[in-house]
Amino acid sequence: MDTSPSTGSVFGLLVYFCFLLAAVFIGPLEAVLGLGLYWLYGDDAERRRTPR
Repeated sequence: MDTSPSTGSVFGLLVYFCFLLAAVFIGPLEAVLGLGLYWLYGDDAERRRTPR
């Protein structure tokens, strides 16, 4: 039985590592951008609807 890693499994681990790395960086960035857009556009629309 050969236990050395094949080229396919090494490539799979590399793809998984790149996906994980991208998810770690893009996830918080997406959350910050969404919050920023809500703060810029959503907050003003809500204030205009509320009578003073």
